[in-house]
Amino acid sequence: MPPYNELSFYLQFTINITLLTGFALFLRRGKHARKLLFIFLLGELLSELSDLIFRLMKFNTVNIYLYPLSQSFGLLMMTEIYNTYFFKIPPALRWMIYLFTGTSFFLSVTGISSSSSVTLYSNIITDVIICGFAAVYFLYVFKNPGIDKNLLTVNVFIFLFFSIESIISTTFDFLIHHHLQWVAPVWLFRGVLLWLFYLAFINLGWNTGKMKV
Repeated sequence: MPPYNELSFYLQFTINITLLTGFALFLRRGKHARKLLFIFLLGELLSELSDLIFRLMKFNTVNIYLYPLSQSFGLLMMTEIYNTYFFKIPPALRWMIYLFTGTSFFLSVTGISSSSSVTLYSNIITDVIICGFAAVYFLYVFKNPGIDKNLLTVNVFIFLFFSIESIISTTFDFLIHHHLQWVAPVWLFRGVLLWLFYLAFINLGWNTGKMKV
């Protein structure tokens, strides 16, 4: 069996191929593709592709800026996607999320949070916010059984991925110092969930004409 580093590379390569394929499918859908989903997929493709290229070039320091940018983009897009396709988010709450996103991104890229736990807490808060969106939609599903199955599938994978992401964020230091052998398997599991997360969004975008929004 290949070592974890090789498996991680193959998985990252597969994720990029999946996103490229999904992007091509969105282009094929033309005017039927939802603009918001198209922007989200394009942003994630650029992020994942850049990460793969920098990994091959061994430019690891770029992640200092790439990861906060990707995280901020993800939170903003998840907020807009839930507000557009799942349920209406109160404007006051949306503006609070925008303010939090901008503040945490500024602190991360300027290095203000380098000697503190600001970055850790911003990661956890981001994951909790998105998991909260997913939980609210699950409650909506219980009250309204006739919902769109594509939306439900996406919601399931959003909840799974970001709940695991929050657990990783809170336990990563503990795993590194006390159970280093668990880090690679946990990270691979996260990668598989991320791949399934992208597949669910690609399926959602392909079925935009039949969605019950």
